[in-house]
Amino acid sequence: MAKKFSIIVLVVLMLTLFGSAQAITWGALDGTAHPYVVGILFQRPDGLYSCTGTLLTPYVVITAGHCTEEVGQVNLATWVRNAPDLDAVYAAERPAYPVGAAGRTQYLNAKWTIGQAVPHPQYDDYNQFPYTYDVGVILLQTPIVLSEYGQMPTLRQFDFLDKQRGSNNGDRVFTSVGYGRQEIVPVSSEALRNDWVRMVATSSLINTRSANTGGVSFMYSENPGGGNGTGGTCFGDSGGPQFYKNTRTLASVTSFGITAQCNGNGYSYRTDIAETQGFVMPYLTWHP
Repeated sequence: MAKKFSIIVLVVLMLTLFGSAQAITWGALDGTAHPYVVGILFQRPDGLYSCTGTLLTPYVVITAGHCTEEVGQVNLATWVRNAPDLDAVYAAERPAYPVGAAGRTQYLNAKWTIGQAVPHPQYDDYNQFPYTYDVGVILLQTPIVLSEYGQMPTLRQFDFLDKQRGSNNGDRVFTSVGYGRQEIVPVSSEALRNDWVRMVATSSLINTRSANTGGVSFMYSENPGGGNGTGGTCFGDSGGPQFYKNTRTLASVTSFGITAQCNGNGYSYRTDIAETQGFVMPYLTWHP
């Protein structure tokens, strides 16, 4: 995408039967701490891709717009799963199905939750940058029933952060969760080398208004944490949440980065702005 700089969209292309997936975010193993954060697989004409999302209700997942549509083409198919370790799930379940694309689709339809991707109506592949409208929802055919779900913020809930400065302020600490890539940088634990595992990291908000944010995105630090719980987002984390502090309140969804090494700054689309709220809120009562 031709911009003033190189935008790195944080999706993962699943080049084979998931074997090439790189899916661990910097931070620490999440386990069952955030069961409402889900892994997403979606089919496009050129292959199968991976993202992250957040269940807002049993039937509705919020994610990034670029995880639902590309060049005007909505996903050909979309599936969701909320297991902490999707690698282990795949290894246990996939051998029971035929090899090849048809068998893979049969497996996903049988074991994952089928969804319909819906991009924001103004999402246009970042062509209105920085006003990206990079948000979408996935509507599930069958419910994923949990005891609690992610929560949308109130309108303009985080405007107060515009007047605050400094990444060490306690109000500027957010919790990032995702199934994204870890191994761009060394990690301290062999357990963190697994692919496609839900991870959690503490991220620092460092900018709310700049040429790259446009006031509609947040800029977070992506300093690698080496497995100690701090860090940022990387490939495969697209659409994943930044929760305010340690709450279930979703402040933004992971959108893009600037460097291919995931060691610069990460940008996430705000969920408290009118553009997001007007699109997402009507879906919160949706069910098939």
